[in-house]
Amino acid sequence: IYHDKKASIRSAKIYIREDQWDYDKQIIKGNHPNASTLNRRLTKDYADIQSQLLLADSDTVKEYLAPKVIEAVIEPKPKLTVYNFAIGLVTELKTDNRIGNAWVYEAAINALQGFHPDEELFFDDIDYKFLDNYNKFLLRRGVKQNTAFLYLRTLRAFYNKAIKLKIIDRNLYPFYDFSIKGEKTKKRAVDKDVIMQILTLDLTEGSTIWHVRNWFILSFYFIGISFVDLALLTTKNIKRDRLTYKRQKTGKLYDIRIIPQAQSILDLYKQSKHGYLLGIINRKAESTTETLRLVKDRNRLANKYLSRMADLVKADSITTYTARHTWATTAKKLGVSNEVIAECMGHEYGNKTTSIYLDSFDQEVLDEVNDKVAKSICL
Repeated sequence: IYHDKKASIRSAKIYIREDQWDYDKQIIKGNHPNASTLNRRLTKDYADIQSQLLLADSDTVKEYLAPKVIEAVIEPKPKLTVYNFAIGLVTELKTDNRIGNAWVYEAAINALQGFHPDEELFFDDIDYKFLDNYNKFLLRRGVKQNTAFLYLRTLRAFYNKAIKLKIIDRNLYPFYDFSIKGEKTKKRAVDKDVIMQILTLDLTEGSTIWHVRNWFILSFYFIGISFVDLALLTTKNIKRDRLTYKRQKTGKLYDIRIIPQAQSILDLYKQSKHGYLLGIINRKAESTTETLRLVKDRNRLANKYLSRMADLVKADSITTYTARHTWATTAKKLGVSNEVIAECMGHEYGNKTTSIYLDSFDQEVLDEVNDKVAKSICL
């Protein structure tokens, strides 16, 4: 701003890289993802200042243009790399015992380092072109579309967290124009007749496949409890005729009535070792991380034997996820509303905002639904 042959500078409070500014035209270049929006803002701010100063008296203009006193000079902090920031998030997750989420973050970091091995990667280096090239890199290496989607979504989570912590300016956000899409997955549910066939398989008591069937059916009776949560159950999770536990993935508390069919399976494991209810964790682990790695190994083993069961009953595919999806599908076919199914499974139904105003269903209603689903596969 020039006045009385003197220049004064005012910040527009928009932060961009130098290569994104057109010095000749005095506008933000098109290589910035939000160039149009920010240029309109600059034009408006310029017009507002010009209007104020043209209409102001001489004293007001002088006061506006007077140099601002800087009381202290703060040394700028060293610029934080994306990798250092992300590793810090992993450490936080492990401290909070959210090991599963930490592994997802670590996998995303490793994938990103495969594309950009240089440790000097900063958040303002990530723009539309970077994301597009990264996505193409993953797919060309044979990474499945949904895995690439997970890596990019996790990178977006890093960026969002960095914005909240004021590490990167929101104006540089590159995901406005970059669409992240996952591929529609195959149906994971099976018909309840398949569950009934699995129940009638003639399996040797005490064999690995026999145990895997017990775990799978118990997961179904416990409204699709995840394999990791099933593995970590102890006697402390059982209070009278109810199972209560916090889901590892979300921290949500579940309270499920133990139906007779489930109790008959639990009774088979009264002598289970290492403090866990079902013997899925079959040796002592020194840490939570080691315990969860063991659960991952046992999950792979369970899926191997569930695949064999699928062959025996001539089903397309069965995994530890199938019990959860089949429970929901069975409930739906029995006429249970989407709202009640969502409540049973710990999901929000519909719009998050509107769900705040909906009362939770009575626990008795949820218990009755689980009874209804379980009885539908009775032999």
